[in-house]
Amino acid sequence: MINPVVNIRGERVEVRKIFNCLFEHETNEELIHVWYEDLDGYIIYEDCTDALQQKRKMTYVELFKDYQRVWGGEEE
Repeated sequence: MINPVVNIRGERVEVRKIFNCLFEHETNEELIHVWYEDLDGYIIYEDCTDALQQKRKMTYVELFKDYQRVWGGEEE
């Protein structure tokens, strides 16, 4: 199976799934931009209020337990 590829800081990286959507936390209204799921199964995202735009990780279960999609394309 051919995995999708994303370009991160000029480097091509194979990923399991591309999300490119916004999710909002159900209780504290934190907004995150979810980029993709890596080959290890982690969701790569960044906090929308983070000026440094640091990429962070969480599990698939954490994402869909605590967050709800508010903008973006459907999962592939």
